Amino acid sequence: MCALLVLQQLAILLRPSVLQTPVPRHRAAAFLASGEPAANGATMLSNAETSAMLSELQLTADAPLSVPPRGVFCTRSLDLTKIKCIGYDMDYTLIDYKMEVWEARAYHYSKEELRAKGFPVSGLKFKPELVCRGLIIDTERGNLLKVDRFGYVRRAMHGTRMLSRAETYEEYGRSSTVDVDLRSDRWSFLNTLFSVSEGCLYMQLVDRLDSGALIADSVPPFDPGRCSSYSQLFRAVQRALFRAHVQSTLKSEVMQHIERFVNFDPEASQALLEQRRAGKKLALITNSDWVYTRTLMEVAFEPFLPGGMRWWQLFDVVVVSACKPDFFTETRRPLYSVATADGMLREALRMELGGQYAGGNARMVEKVTRCRGEEFLYVGDHIFTDVNMAKRCLSWRTCMILQELEQEVVGLDQGREEGQQLRALMSRRDEYAALRCHVRSELQRRRAQRDDGGGGICGGDGDGGSGGGTPSEWEVSAVASEERLREAIEACEAQIQPMVETEGAHVNRYWGYLSRAGWADKSHLMRQIEKYADIYTSRISNLLAYTAYFRFTASPQSLQHDVPHAHLKVRSAATGSGDIPRVSPRSET
Repeated sequence: MCALLVLQQLAILLRPSVLQTPVPRHRAAAFLASGEPAANGATMLSNAETSAMLSELQLTADAPLSVPPRGVFCTRSLDLTKIKCIGYDMDYTLIDYKMEVWEARAYHYSKEELRAKGFPVSGLKFKPELVCRGLIIDTERGNLLKVDRFGYVRRAMHGTRMLSRAETYEEYGRSSTVDVDLRSDRWSFLNTLFSVSEGCLYMQLVDRLDSGALIADSVPPFDPGRCSSYSQLFRAVQRALFRAHVQSTLKSEVMQHIERFVNFDPEASQALLEQRRAGKKLALITNSDWVYTRTLMEVAFEPFLPGGMRWWQLFDVVVVSACKPDFFTETRRPLYSVATADGMLREALRMELGGQYAGGNARMVEKVTRCRGEEFLYVGDHIFTDVNMAKRCLSWRTCMILQELEQEVVGLDQGREEGQQLRALMSRRDEYAALRCHVRSELQRRRAQRDDGGGGICGGDGDGGSGGGTPSEWEVSAVASEERLREAIEACEAQIQPMVETEGAHVNRYWGYLSRAGWADKSHLMRQIEKYADIYTSRISNLLAYTAYFRFTASPQSLQHDVPHAHLKVRSAATGSGDIPRVSPRSET
């Protein structure tokens, strides 16, 4: 069995249909060889033994030197052999929507809801590039924000206009009292692709509120008293989007034209089948209703299942209308079994394997599957409703589905050369700055010695001031050198600043990379993913390449004091000063 697991892991990259984006560079897979037995008496495979085994099984193994866009990435080590049950969300997880098509229709229906309320929405068009997942709306100021992992605002948009660095700092600078705290109603975190249409419509209406057109061009039954502020306007847009979803007009259109709204992925079905063959229990837990769930799952999955198999037979239990996040927190929620194909319900006391249910709670799923805590892996696309709550409330292991990840990985690779140029410029600037610091310090020291008759003790003015007496030839040269270094630093900054501001523009011209905020720092969204998702990937079929037995191992987290850094050491020929102090033990007395 162990040998089989090893071979399955070695063959991860042997399914070219799974990784659609070609990997240009590979290296031969290297295996540690040792004749020394481990503590348990087992020995590793030698390179020759591994090669012979692969040859006998007609397999090859290599490892990409680049990042696969459809890879599965690990933030906390996860051994799938210890997972007994895998739960799945449906929307944007099992069902891979065409985001721009879906959100364009959600935008349309939301706009029509507002039109019926008298809002002047004529002429507005859906622009998905205005908004991306992970942004934060400041409902008090009508701004859309890109925030880093520390809560500092890195980019900002008011209405549909990007704010300059100076404007952003004026509103959200570090000296400001503004604190981006998502626990406050002031902030709305766009943590799912379903938020794209909401954010786009709101920012466009902010423009009309600012210009006065929102009130001037409105018609009854519009109430100006209820839409005169940015926060009131945001609530109106939220309600319109909610009604567009709840009234099922949008979902009815989706069910009638599924192929228009959904990406079909045959390997998604194969991934679930492989997990079942590996002995995993599977659960479907979705907030969508039964009719919608049944209709989409039939069309998206059944054509790729073995003859006669129905979609619900993939799962040991199906839960619709789950009402997440309450599903994870409440223990006393009514449970109903689905009695008929059209969704008629009858009250139920407990879940049974093979059943389809509405409502209930996560504890019931744990009981029927006989799995709990870290034996359960839940896969979803919503960072709060799915991933955060499952981990925080139940200690389930979690997998985040991030549809945009494939574009992000490709974009990061395309921007790697420019990033290297930017790092080189920053390194050169820092070297100039370090050299200038030493020149200024040495200049000040020599002036102090001259003015104090060689005593070398002087308060000084701290800025390399001229002091008294006649400057030496060295001092004159140092002043000129310092000025030249200052000019060189400014020249570097002139190139660095526009590169930082446009970083990632080839991914999104407004917001740059999804996972980055500021130069080389992580976005707030990425920090949330690292905190709550054990693994993350772009679609569930990516799991197929790794098998149901794989061990995902997190990379070591970097520590600034454990990473080699270039330190410029400038020594004075006269004094030998400038060395960084070496380690010396403290006295214990």
